[in-house]
Amino acid sequence: MIPNGTIEPERRVLLIQTSASERRVLRRWLEAEALEVFEAADAAAGLAACAEVRPSLVLLEFGERTPEGFAALRRLKEGPYTRSIPVIGLSADANSAEKARCIDLGAVDVLSPPFEPVEFLARIGSALRTKALLDLLESRAHLDGLTGLGNRFALEDQLRHDWEVCRRRGCPLAVLLADLDRFKAINDRYGHAAGDEVLRQATAALRRSARAGDFLARYGGEELVVVAPDCDLDGALLLAERLRASVAGLRVAYRDLAIRLTVSIGVAAATDLDQDGPLDLLLQADQALYRAKAAGRDTVCAWGPIDAASIATGAA
Repeated sequence: MIPNGTIEPERRVLLIQTSASERRVLRRWLEAEALEVFEAADAAAGLAACAEVRPSLVLLEFGERTPEGFAALRRLKEGPYTRSIPVIGLSADANSAEKARCIDLGAVDVLSPPFEPVEFLARIGSALRTKALLDLLESRAHLDGLTGLGNRFALEDQLRHDWEVCRRRGCPLAVLLADLDRFKAINDRYGHAAGDEVLRQATAALRRSARAGDFLARYGGEELVVVAPDCDLDGALLLAERLRASVAGLRVAYRDLAIRLTVSIGVAAATDLDQDGPLDLLLQADQALYRAKAAGRDTVCAWGPIDAASIATGAA
């Protein structure tokens, strides 16, 4: 049995093993513990599946029967989106030096048949709980404490990830950079506690208006970012206008006050993701935001030639 800890781990296991009969046995044990199991018969198929499945744990065969196992392990541990996935090596014929090499390459454990169900599942459970704890610590390190959004580190990680996914799939990617208008004046007039409440409520409004697959982060101060995968410039401008309107409709209640908000938004979108890079897209959104501020605030502007593909919705 896999005992329950205080942190509930994700439960997706990718099993990369050549023998179909051995996979059936291990799958039966794992599924009896309510784990979701994905299979691959060789390392190449396993690496492809890993990119799609994003498993919580990989069980990877290596040794004489699967000499490509070491190369696959190295690929997993070098990949920016797979290196944090724990890998347990499985080998019926590896000697001590090969097992040590597997650990040196990044595996968290090595198991050899004949497998005994109780010990096998205990080691699986330990690896999953450790992964859950590390994920929790990483998520806390990547969260903004005031808004609950991702922080700047999380933003850069997510932007790089979405850029690569959109590049592979041939779809566009947009970045929207929003800045609360006259936020310093709110802080100066009503105090920082009022400013904090304004930020929280503006964040909530943006979350309600963003799409399900969008990623939101606090970029710094009163700047909030939306990363919108599979969204071209026209779609991004429509999204930005929806976000702008959601904030313009707010009246933030603070003590006996009703604080009115507006937001300016800069928009940039890329369709050819083999050009430039993700941080260039963020810089373009920042330049578009500067233009939106200069246009009178409460405005959406797109990056590009002056007045190209921009929307002005009125000044605050």
